[in-house]
Amino acid sequence: MSRDLPSDVHTVLTQLAEAGETAISDVEFDTARQTVATAETVSRNKLPECELRSQLLHGYEQVRTALDNDDPDAAAEYLRAVHRRLVAVNDGPRSD
Repeated sequence: MSRDLPSDVHTVLTQLAEAGETAISDVEFDTARQTVATAETVSRNKLPECELRSQLLHGYEQVRTALDNDDPDAAAEYLRAVHRRLVAVNDGPRSD
């Protein structure tokens, strides 16, 4: 799945990753958890079964685990990884 990700879904997921990272930086961990939960829902409902979906869901799970283990630095890094993955999809070759 290269550029098959609908632009509106890409935009929402990118914004959620950025909002989650901001919430962690602002020590608003409940907000970060809610943001990640929303991103998980969007990913499950709007993406087909594919590698990207699996990677994103794995990243969100790791964010939750890191927050639950009082490791906000790791949580923020997982969100940065999610964001990088989304950028890579957007920059990838178009599948025509």
